[in-house]
Amino acid sequence: MKVLVTGGAGFIGSSVCRYLIEQTDVEVTNLDKLTYAANLNSLALVAESSRYRFVEGDICDSCLLDEIFGNFKPDAVMHLAAESHVDRSITGSADFIQTNIVGTYTLLEATRRYWEGLPESRKREFRFLHVSTDEVYGSLGAEGLFSETTAYSPNSPYAASKASADHLVNAWHHTYGLPVLITNCSNNYGPYHFPEKLIPLVILNALEEKPLPVYGKGNNVRDWLYVDDHARALELVLRRGVPGEKYNIGGRNERTNLEVVEAICDYLDEKIPAATVVRRRDLIAFVADRPGHDQRYAIDATKLEDELGWRAQENFETGLRKTIEWYLANENWWRPLRSGIYGGERLGLLADGKVRVKPLGRRADKRPILIVGRHGQVAQALDARGFDGVPHVALGRDEFDLTDPGAVERAFAAHNPRLVVNAAAYTAVDKAESERDVAFAVNSDGAAILARLCAEAKIPLIHISTDYVFDGTKNAPYVEDDPTAPLNVYGASKAEGEEAIRGLLREHVILRTSWVCSSTGSNFVKTMLRLAENRDELKVVDDQRGAPTFATDIADAIGVISARLLSGDGAYGTFHLAGSGETTWCGFAREIFAQLVASGMKSPNVIAIPTGNYPTPAQRPMNSRLNCRKIKDAYGIVLPDWKISLGQCLDELLQNADMEGAS
Repeated sequence: MKVLVTGGAGFIGSSVCRYLIEQTDVEVTNLDKLTYAANLNSLALVAESSRYRFVEGDICDSCLLDEIFGNFKPDAVMHLAAESHVDRSITGSADFIQTNIVGTYTLLEATRRYWEGLPESRKREFRFLHVSTDEVYGSLGAEGLFSETTAYSPNSPYAASKASADHLVNAWHHTYGLPVLITNCSNNYGPYHFPEKLIPLVILNALEEKPLPVYGKGNNVRDWLYVDDHARALELVLRRGVPGEKYNIGGRNERTNLEVVEAICDYLDEKIPAATVVRRRDLIAFVADRPGHDQRYAIDATKLEDELGWRAQENFETGLRKTIEWYLANENWWRPLRSGIYGGERLGLLADGKVRVKPLGRRADKRPILIVGRHGQVAQALDARGFDGVPHVALGRDEFDLTDPGAVERAFAAHNPRLVVNAAAYTAVDKAESERDVAFAVNSDGAAILARLCAEAKIPLIHISTDYVFDGTKNAPYVEDDPTAPLNVYGASKAEGEEAIRGLLREHVILRTSWVCSSTGSNFVKTMLRLAENRDELKVVDDQRGAPTFATDIADAIGVISARLLSGDGAYGTFHLAGSGETTWCGFAREIFAQLVASGMKSPNVIAIPTGNYPTPAQRPMNSRLNCRKIKDAYGIVLPDWKISLGQCLDELLQNADMEGAS
């Protein structure tokens, strides 16, 4: 049997993959986008199996799905790919709509196309298993259990997106006959759980004797299910479940959140006495409750137990002990997730959608960090942000002209920096076609001068580069080791600058980014707003794909990298750094105006056109997508969804406009 697993690098998905490879003879293709909570290290035990293969990609990518179905020819799909953290759905619901609803639709359509072409015997045996959550049912009172017939009443953006996906799956069964199965599970816990969820977060915070945040009074009730029990149930439903049916999966382990936290504290106190407190329960900190926090979930798994014979093998006490012992024994798995930008309160995005950045702290070394390119978008964001107590100086072309080696050397010596950030560049992509010498003087020769000076001073260099070093012909996001093949003079000058740095300076970090925007400087967002002032219709290309990346997010990432480099534990090399998610220029434009319409502003009609209908002197790559896994692994950096950062950028632009009007 061949099974396509989506989201197999996530917490539950990786458990499913491990179970299928270790306990059955199934062949597995794991399709995962590798967003922040995915971790290929969770699959190390099965990665070398001849029955397992991994494909990095997005369930929203219809062409990729068709390719996988055509090549792998699965007998079943287990659909676990989803954005799943409720807190994140409150501050950034767009990703949840895109992945959980649009992604499920795209996967259903690709599955239907494939299934309809199968011989009748294989069509009858084919299965599509959609893995969902008990949160679609809403909140229970003090009594009762969720059954398969409980009406849907989702209360969070996450729950609503999963409920929508459930309805789509049902519709594809009733409308097209696709043989689907749906499972709704209670809260999972166990090994390999990304430490933003309650149990792993509390385990690790308690180990490090940090505050243990508990929402409200801690009296919200959840039914806890050990993840390996869940994986067994899913394989059983796939193999023996009746198409068109739903199966609830629960552990029959109701606990309040406070009881869970206290149980973790008590077990750790027995294993490892705390050094800073008498008992770890003293670390519990009650925090403001989150919006829409359901009071109680509890699953009735009778149907699964009676019809298919499944039973949970772990009760909460045995499962929790196994989980804690696993985290104690596997620091090499979780420690990288606690370093870099990830602290110990709420990991990844903060409530305002920004990246968490650890402070640099003050050092005796008074030498500044030198920012080159003061008037550029990234340099302005860095200059405004600062480096958390480390002095810095930002210099523009009038003080630090990269085309004048003598002037550069004098300014470099005068400021005697401890680290350099090169945010200077010749970025007029079309104009560069007729000003090749100037572009290369700044982007290549200037980069080489800086690298030489940094090498002589024995200090690190952070250099901003571009997605335009690639030709855009790859059918997947580019990784750092892909060969460069720029299509235009600008891209060629940046690629040559990269090579110069690599040849002259070991202590370098090259950051390739894409579609940079901000509330300052010249960029796509400001161009769209300017054009919309006098036009009712805008034509924008819709066949170039990439990720908008905002200067403030790049600046935050550079803050993290700078801290690590100055403390001596930063990684050197080339890294991709782009906003989470992807779109086209047309999609970008439409999102700009959609957010403005929500603020009461008028929107022009944005019309999609092919690149051929908008000729430019410089050819652009059709695919500017960048795989950012490497920087996540090295520094723990995951930039926010571009739509969240766009909203913040638009807010800044509107505030600036209000201030200008007031003056």
